[in-house]
Amino acid sequence: MKPVSVAEIARAVSGTLAWGDGSALVTSVVTDSREAKAGSLFVPIIGERVDAHRFIPDVLGSGAACVFSSDRTIRQEDGAGIYVEDTLQALQTLAAWYRSQFSLPVIGITGSVGKTTTKEMIGAVLEQKYRTVKTIKNLNSQIGVALMQFQLNEDTEIAVFEMGISMPGEMDRLVAMARPNCAVLTNVGVSHIGNLGSRENICAEKGKIITGFEKEGNLYVCGNGDLKELSGENIPYERCPAHCETYFYGTETGCLYYGDDIQTGEQGQSFLFHYPDGEKRIELSVMGIHNVNNAIVALALALAYQVPLSDAARALKEYRPIDMRGVVKEKDGVHIIDDTYNASPDSINSNLDALFDYGGKDCRRIAVLADVLELGERSKELHEGIGKFILREGEKGKKLSFLVTVGTGAGYIGDYVVEHSDIPARHCRDNEEAVAVVREYMQSGDWILVKGSRGMKMDEVVERLIKG
Repeated sequence: MKPVSVAEIARAVSGTLAWGDGSALVTSVVTDSREAKAGSLFVPIIGERVDAHRFIPDVLGSGAACVFSSDRTIRQEDGAGIYVEDTLQALQTLAAWYRSQFSLPVIGITGSVGKTTTKEMIGAVLEQKYRTVKTIKNLNSQIGVALMQFQLNEDTEIAVFEMGISMPGEMDRLVAMARPNCAVLTNVGVSHIGNLGSRENICAEKGKIITGFEKEGNLYVCGNGDLKELSGENIPYERCPAHCETYFYGTETGCLYYGDDIQTGEQGQSFLFHYPDGEKRIELSVMGIHNVNNAIVALALALAYQVPLSDAARALKEYRPIDMRGVVKEKDGVHIIDDTYNASPDSINSNLDALFDYGGKDCRRIAVLADVLELGERSKELHEGIGKFILREGEKGKKLSFLVTVGTGAGYIGDYVVEHSDIPARHCRDNEEAVAVVREYMQSGDWILVKGSRGMKMDEVVERLIKG
């Protein structure tokens, strides 16, 4: 973050300097009091359980430069304080103001699944040529996108921001902060369908990412399945103030950028990348057709931003997944695929498909699946759909050796599989029982996929299996 004075910040958010030196400089913005340091602006968020205003004295006492406060009874001797009406809104307003100080390409990434991996691959490719800022870990929320703006500084040449939503109206606020002039729509699935109602609504909400284009802007949309029609009918192009050119990518015909001839091996997979001016074989060290799609759009953006294709290909071959995003861990000859950060029906199906790309032909494959949350009244139907997918893959010779489920929703997966196949399955009341069941069954050479919504804390299962 480039230094900004307390007085400038107060003006940017229409706040009141309640105490302290307006000429003091802020060099970082945090919402976690534990991350506050000299030069920090601490923004206390009022949560369901904790009002972070309580940490203001400690933060200022430890040397933070400034705090926001919506409680006008708070006044301190240390640092500086700015009174605002709403601390979260002030954070977002400040983020939008700070972003406006920079003129640079910004790529916004949204979608029901694949955002983080796509962001990581695009970032890896662009870093071959540019000083790149990309979303840290999973800072893609109403708070996270705001905080990411303060990672920009004078030498940033391009930025890649992940933009996640779960409720109507959220994309409007994210766009106001990040102001992307290029966007990627990875997928339109059923994540958060309990909040947004339908895939059409989800597409329309995520499609608002183009409404921040100020001049010309490009939108890259995965063109697999029904996404061409769905996006064409529901993305609100009429709300885009500039011309928006749409490019489709994927593994199906009719896409401008596409991959085919996918080949898998012990160390990863490769595919033939087709683009308007030619084709090139690309090697990946990660499995799954979903990662082929992610790599294709990264290559498309490499071409758009003049990154040499050979450099982009090398970056993708060297790419490794970040923690809890498909990382393979080993314990006594057992391979555990940790994809526990979050889940949707679509991502579970993609991970199940990738599970069969790992290991040899005769190895055993186990899936440990927990609930997908926020599916609303369609939860039973959508969880059963995962069971149907498992059976369809079985008909192709991709048969699970053992299925373990945790939670009410995931129980529907197991019930469907047990009722319609001979795949052995166990339903567990909690993660502890799931660990015990897997430990009893697993043996050296097995490949185990562990996945579920973040709220199900399936990382606990991975951790206990690794510790033994």
